[in-house]
Amino acid sequence: MSINLPESYRAYCADTAVRTAVDHIFSSEGSKKQLALPSDIEWEHLEAFHRAVLSAHQVRCEYGSFLLDLWVAIWRPALKACDFGREARSVSASQDWSGYKLDTYSLWDNRWFGRVFAIVDADFVIDLGVSVDTESAKLWLNISGMDGTDHTTGQDFGDGWPEPEFEDGYAYTSRNLAMIRDDGTIDLGPLHKAAKDALDAVSRRVQG
Repeated sequence: MSINLPESYRAYCADTAVRTAVDHIFSSEGSKKQLALPSDIEWEHLEAFHRAVLSAHQVRCEYGSFLLDLWVAIWRPALKACDFGREARSVSASQDWSGYKLDTYSLWDNRWFGRVFAIVDADFVIDLGVSVDTESAKLWLNISGMDGTDHTTGQDFGDGWPEPEFEDGYAYTSRNLAMIRDDGTIDLGPLHKAAKDALDAVSRRVQG
């Protein structure tokens, strides 16, 4: 099974000129409420500028939607198959717990999306996420105590989760586990296995 990148983001990944233009537009946006026109722009190029801004926003919005679709495709079936009870935190509570925002701008800037779950009858919280850059897709997860203590570092989540990839209490799958193919698709098979292996390890941690 595979998933298709949005055409707008595929162009962003594959075309250096598109990527440069989009990045320039968004960097201008950060310093001013309105996007700044190039100082030397001519009248005949003004419409093209506005179309470029529209295209840039399309890339960002479709990318955010794609991250949600990828999360559902990978983590939802893995959660349904796991043997421990959990309660999903609300969007607001997830943002408060994790410290990252889930709005369109933040998803684009961070290049990741995650959801937080409390483990029923245990003092653990899990944060499960997906990340996509211009070359590959990765999964990540965090296990924390209700007091915020790290229970991720040092855990064995399976072959797809190398120990050197642990960072700031988060585990990440190998970078080459799910590369973006030339046709703009990502093979979900390795990610499905990595998600199942990870939640099996979470189950052992919770029950042990």
